[in-house]
Amino acid sequence: MSVNNKLWKNESFHTSFEEADSIRFKLLRIWESDPKHEGMQIKIKYMSSKNKFVVKTRLHPDFEEKKEKKKRGKNRKRNKKDSGGGMFDPTAVI
Repeated sequence: MSVNNKLWKNESFHTSFEEADSIRFKLLRIWESDPKHEGMQIKIKYMSSKNKFVVKTRLHPDFEEKKEKKKRGKNRKRNKKDSGGGMFDPTAVI
């Protein structure tokens, strides 16, 4: 999944758009006054299958901290095949 396709979190469900919009507006007011919420995004989406409106939030991908990829614990040598172990030794046969 690319960074630009960061998932949205479902904040709340509502039966009318007006209810969902009031929650959206309330969250926007809270975020404006608090700098720790910089880069937050919010949207309202209609879910026809449930006949409800959902308020969704996420942190914009540009504001997210970059995480370094952790190295796997496996060693490179461990994955190499043993090149000398496959030869037949005729002296070992009795």
